[in-house]
Amino acid sequence: MTLVPATDTFLGPLEISEVFFEHDGPRLFVAQNRAGNLYLANCVDEDEEEYTETYLYVSVSRDRMNLARSGYIPLREVYTQAEDRFVYKITAEYGKANPGNRLETIPADQIQDDWLPLAEARLEIATETLPSFNQEKFRTDSEGEFRTRIALEIFPADMLRTEVSLRSMSRLAGSFQDTVDSLAQEERGRPTARGLIPEEILQESELVFTGALAASFVMVLAPKSSPTLIGHDLINRSTERLLELLQAADSQEELTRLLGGYGMRAQSKFRSLLTMLSDDETGAGVFLADHRGHLSVAKIGLESVRKALSIIDNRSPDSEKLELSRVTLVGVNLRTGIFELFDNVAGQRYSGQMAPEAKAQMSGLPTGEDHFYTASLLRTMEYSTMTTDVSSSYRLLDIRPVKEGL
Repeated sequence: MTLVPATDTFLGPLEISEVFFEHDGPRLFVAQNRAGNLYLANCVDEDEEEYTETYLYVSVSRDRMNLARSGYIPLREVYTQAEDRFVYKITAEYGKANPGNRLETIPADQIQDDWLPLAEARLEIATETLPSFNQEKFRTDSEGEFRTRIALEIFPADMLRTEVSLRSMSRLAGSFQDTVDSLAQEERGRPTARGLIPEEILQESELVFTGALAASFVMVLAPKSSPTLIGHDLINRSTERLLELLQAADSQEELTRLLGGYGMRAQSKFRSLLTMLSDDETGAGVFLADHRGHLSVAKIGLESVRKALSIIDNRSPDSEKLELSRVTLVGVNLRTGIFELFDNVAGQRYSGQMAPEAKAQMSGLPTGEDHFYTASLLRTMEYSTMTTDVSSSYRLLDIRPVKEGL
């Protein structure tokens, strides 16, 4: 057991489990004792004349360590807001005939300032803060519960913890449910573009959220209704249709063939699902485990999501690209991706969601009637699941300042 860094201490035999900063040996690291207790240790002083090195050890729960590791909690606050309200000062004496370690306890609010990390110092390491998703366990659990389950895996950009925006999850979950509902209607052979989906179909295809897992973020869903003698047959079959569509995303011929067999509502809902993924800049994986333990999987990358969207929009009679030559920005919310603009030529307002490319272009653009832009919009028809309403939705694809005088 080495003495520098100090791991042979009165805290019990410690083993370094992860090193965050190293200079002539570990300087900022996590150590763990045999009981599984974690300590974040930082080298705060080195005296070459006395042959000592001083470390501050702070006991951390695994949950807090995960948050600190991923950058949610500044390193300084891990010490000043110690869960035990004190830290350990361990001085490693390596210049003596019988080297050893001295341990003292210091109240967290009495740590000298120059021993604390800078206020802005953070670790930023991708960290799973929920249990990991395991396909085999997912399959066997579904069989054991005699319950079909669906796992929807997404890969949010710049995700350091197993967390996802509630706004994004709400939009994606709602779109996923709408897609399953419309495919369930196709499965029953009663597809419609307008009007209510029959209540018995909605009831049988309704999903509930049962939990989240890591890798990168996994939503676990299950049927709300009780199984019949053949399980959740409608959800199984409608989700299998969705898997088939996702697997065909890279093939214009195959995707066009499959979509050609569906009504406009199902096509619209599938396109909306892909749009949600594109807006959040993520691919997806869909795992279907039925009550017998049979597992089916489809995965689609972001590039394939956008390729499939292009295929659908180019062939769909319900999609139309609009080129606007002189517009003003009425309002913009970059966080939610919502825009509103006014077409000065046609005298019409448009609002909707921005595509990621347009969102990047929009940053820093001034609003108001003194600033003019050209814009490209994609207009698509949206078919309600619950009513007879058919509406137009607008997606901003491109926006650029007008070059006056040209």
